[in-house]
Amino acid sequence: MTTEDLAPLIRAARGNLRFDEPLAADDPRLVDLNAVRGDFRLHRFLFELGIDAADGPLDAPPDCQYVLFGGHRGCGKSTELRRLAAELHRPDRYYVVLVDVLKLLDVNDVEYGDVLLAQAEALTAQLGRDGIDIDGVHVERLQDWFFERIESHTQTKELAAELKAGAEVKAGLPFLGRLLAGVVNSIRANSVHKHELRRVVRASFPQFADAFNGLIEHARERVRAEQQGQGLLFIVDGTDRLRGDDADAFFERDVYQLKMVRANAIYCAPIDLISERGVLAQSFSIVRLPMIKLADKHAETPLPEAMDTMRRMALARIDGRLFTDARAILDYLIRISGGHPRDLLRLLSYALAESFGRPIDHAAAEEAVRRLATDYRRIIQQEDYALLAAIDRAPPEYTPIDGRTRRLLYDLALLEYNSFWWASHPAVRTLEGYCAARHELASADTLDVAE
Repeated sequence: MTTEDLAPLIRAARGNLRFDEPLAADDPRLVDLNAVRGDFRLHRFLFELGIDAADGPLDAPPDCQYVLFGGHRGCGKSTELRRLAAELHRPDRYYVVLVDVLKLLDVNDVEYGDVLLAQAEALTAQLGRDGIDIDGVHVERLQDWFFERIESHTQTKELAAELKAGAEVKAGLPFLGRLLAGVVNSIRANSVHKHELRRVVRASFPQFADAFNGLIEHARERVRAEQQGQGLLFIVDGTDRLRGDDADAFFERDVYQLKMVRANAIYCAPIDLISERGVLAQSFSIVRLPMIKLADKHAETPLPEAMDTMRRMALARIDGRLFTDARAILDYLIRISGGHPRDLLRLLSYALAESFGRPIDHAAAEEAVRRLATDYRRIIQQEDYALLAAIDRAPPEYTPIDGRTRRLLYDLALLEYNSFWWASHPAVRTLEGYCAARHELASADTLDVAE
């Protein structure tokens, strides 16, 4: 193909290879990966939420079911949640409120109160858009909390006045939505009021939770009456980006406050945290989204169905005519991705950039792999290589959970597959530090045999 022929294909691929936005349920680029994920089944989600058949109705709506949806960053959780929302949001199932924490809050600094305020704001906004009539008394309880706590507090009084200014009617669902949106935005924008707002919310959280619970219960009744759902469900995306102390606080130390809001909710959880599921399982039902398993551990031969599915995923984003040898180059990049969907998109994007207007050849693909490996080299500590090499050589049941492996799982240098086994990221295995660690382990084994 000529340069002119390639140009529109390259432009299309550049846009399609963006890996920072989840796909909607009806996006033509969406390829169902669940059949090759291993032990993930949608019906587990449905069962936890009171649905007993694949296309069945909500038979017994739970009042307070809290589900954690866990998996690696970039494995497809956000896309899967949007598919789930589309499946569940119907008159005989749920009225689903999708809350994207990445858009509403600063995920690098999030507390339980921030997320619950965002849920309240999302609910009021969606009820208003859908024209669902809410009795004033339930709106007023949250407004009263705002006036008695936010407006009366010396440090946040100025913000309260700003949020009220310009509203023609200072009552009702639209006004409440405006107030809550203003509070959430002030927290997200790291305004001068942020810390005082949080302090006020924490100090008056029981009152907020009580008022929010009243709105939730009434909204649930109105949704049923309007035949827009048999239950109410929050799907909260983005909380899997929390890490370290923030994640521990949100999912463990502050879980009592989180569950003071009596609602059905799905929260995303980071992979490193759900690996220690003993504590979390006491408070949440846990559903995992495994990585795509390209091969069994220690197996040389890839699994044909998994490779074929990943090829279809790639070709839904980039035209095969952009490769000098599409099958061979795609298979190489798929194997290096380790079955991680986002990393496959990253590799394809890197290869497209490296080809710079020409068809993607093996040299461009190899450079893409070097770029991805360098991304990982920047976050791996020198002593991590020996641990990664040891895990790779060990039987599948060797999954030592500690602070180091939690960090490696979060950073994707260590990948978790179905039936709960681990392997280092294939791109990491190309790094000199890893190769040296693997050679050292092999040499030690040789010495042991000789002795």
